[in-house]
Amino acid sequence: MNTKLLVIGLKNSNVRAFGKLFELYQPKIKAFLCSKNLGAGADDIIQETFITLWNKRETIDLTKSFDAYVLTIAKNYALKALRKQLSDEIDAANADIQDPSLAPGDFIDLRYYEKRIQSSVNKLPPQPKAVFTLKRQQGMSTKEVALELDISPKTVENYMNKALTALRKDLKDFAWLLLLPLL
Repeated sequence: MNTKLLVIGLKNSNVRAFGKLFELYQPKIKAFLCSKNLGAGADDIIQETFITLWNKRETIDLTKSFDAYVLTIAKNYALKALRKQLSDEIDAANADIQDPSLAPGDFIDLRYYEKRIQSSVNKLPPQPKAVFTLKRQQGMSTKEVALELDISPKTVENYMNKALTALRKDLKDFAWLLLLPLL
């Protein structure tokens, strides 16, 4: 069946069309997430994607790419999951740092990590580096960074995603420490 007809059916609350779209797009979304190294929790992300798709079915713009729409929803849920995972790991690391049972020598390793993180930040291309520095190290909001660099907020988000992706790859062995020196 034609995808466009299925999308029209979905827009009209046709449950069968929704089921067919799920069958058609579930493998595409899973492959997309895996290609972006976002495969962890893919089933949950796919489920959330289709819940959102159903909830927003009446607002689907038939003139725009449905593929892009679905994959954008999935990507946003994947990034949300990654942010939560990173936040949880940072919280766990902070709990360890505040542990009074740590010996003074244990903090020597933190300086190594700080240097390693800063070295990775320094390797970033100029724009992602500037955005990362302003947002994470100087605590500016997306809007403030956009005004400072004279770029759109969406461009700030794109550069931030590029920076975090590059840092995650470069610091894969201890990515959970990514924000530690900034706290």
